[in-house]
Amino acid sequence: MTLPPVRMSLRARLAEHGNLSIAAVSELVKHSFRALVLPSWEWYGELLPMERLLGLKLGNLRLDVPFFQASLSGYSDYAMRTLARRFGCPFALTDVMLAKSVAHPQVLAKACFRPGPDEHPVGAQILGKTPATMAKAARDLVAAGYDAIDLNFACPAPKVLRRGRGGALLNCPDTVIEILKAVRDSVPCPVLMKLRIGTNRTAQAQENFWEIVTRSLEHGVDAFVIHGRTVAERFRGKADWDALAAVKARFPHATVIGSGDIFDPAAAVELLKRTGLDGFVVARGAIGNPWIFRDLRCLWEGRPMPPPPDLAEQRLIMLEHLDRVLQGYPEKVGISYFRKFMMYYSRRHPQRKQVVVSLIGAKTRAEVEAGIDTWYNGEARHA
Repeated sequence: MTLPPVRMSLRARLAEHGNLSIAAVSELVKHSFRALVLPSWEWYGELLPMERLLGLKLGNLRLDVPFFQASLSGYSDYAMRTLARRFGCPFALTDVMLAKSVAHPQVLAKACFRPGPDEHPVGAQILGKTPATMAKAARDLVAAGYDAIDLNFACPAPKVLRRGRGGALLNCPDTVIEILKAVRDSVPCPVLMKLRIGTNRTAQAQENFWEIVTRSLEHGVDAFVIHGRTVAERFRGKADWDALAAVKARFPHATVIGSGDIFDPAAAVELLKRTGLDGFVVARGAIGNPWIFRDLRCLWEGRPMPPPPDLAEQRLIMLEHLDRVLQGYPEKVGISYFRKFMMYYSRRHPQRKQVVVSLIGAKTRAEVEAGIDTWYNGEARHA
């Protein structure tokens, strides 16, 4: 796919002017191009709005592309976040942190809970049900170096729901707003909210959802990240992106970011075009697949899509990921943790079952590396 000349011209003009304010850039675009009509750029529609030219705005953060890595419980640690960044992801969220745990000083004293110097901007996602505790956790995380706070009101895990956290709070608009207000008043950075489209499909659940969105905008939320399923649906069926489009249509000036079933880069960009959302997050589609960010960036920038990674490239990335994991964990813990990533990486291998059997029993770094070298030596082994 060839980069449209209009966009290249705009980038050249912006480069000539250096760092400009948003208002100045807007004036430059207004006087340079009355209408950006790009019929050849079918995947992104005929008109390219100013906001999309500039990427994605999260409060005072500006991303150059309209996507980033979501918070993934049990996965999105420093190793995964920084590997995604190397492949073109501009921003990532941590694994969800329990607010009352963050309140203990010894927790943030550990390196694995603090942002790395090479991963800014990075956001921290917190989970809780008490406004004061959530506000303190947000303050402590910003003091530790995080650039944004994401409030989790979406988690569908039964143990979370039983404790009245995560998605359970979608039944309690007043509590959600009190938490948002407490956090918003406590930190100067962007505050995002992770939601689902209701606890279920009942009229009351939908009323609660719309109330939360409406009141959150009144109290200064910077962006919504909304998963296109209800809490009750968990991950069953398909994400309802039409419901997400309805949120954007009802609140056109809000930053609405979609979530759910982002596995194919071209399909993801088509969803963005069809729904009019401001952006999307990549969640499960990024596990064992940092290449998805490279491919998404190529599509966004109008560059040719690279070929899928061959076994030799997969080997290098798996070893790099393993090394990043073991920088943060003792070997025994790190190897156990890395096994679930190996399950995802192996999906690309033509002999996946044999690879899984071989690697899943590895207990040391040397054994894992030997297994990867054996199966990812540039050509598929014969069974």
